[in-house]
Parts: sequence; structure tokens; C-alpha cells
Amino acid sequence: MKTSNDYVDALGELYHTIPKSVLAAIAVSFALSDGDFSDVENSILREWMLLYQNGIVPQKPKKPSKGRLK
Repeated sequence: MKTSNDYVDALGELYHTIPKSVLAAIAVSFALSDGDFSDVENSILREWMLLYQNGIVPQKPKKPSKGRLK
């Protein structure tokens, strides 16, 4: 399984030292464009799907737990 990509490489050593919970908090913070926690999962999954479809990450996103991606 590929565990690196250009995004990981862009973070350099920070990726290996930052707690993944902090990295997740940053990702969610960026996904909260309107401050609504109810759509965070879809926001993250949409971005993941775009990265997957463009060949940036090899891992296909899971299906959302609350139905279809918006």
C-alpha cells in the first residue's frame, strides 16, 4: 500500500511529527467553510474523491455513513 504522495511530501518532516489528531482537526477546520459540523464528513469525502479521481491518492474513499455525497 502506498503511504506517501505529493501532499505528504509537501509537509516533509512535519507529517511524521504532527499528531494525527491535530492533522485531522486542521482538515476539519478547513472543511468547515460555513461552520456546520453536520456536513464535515461529506466535505472530507468529496475532497478525497477529487484527489482519488485525479490520481493524487490511490485509496478510494469509503461511502458516506449518512447517504450519498452531496
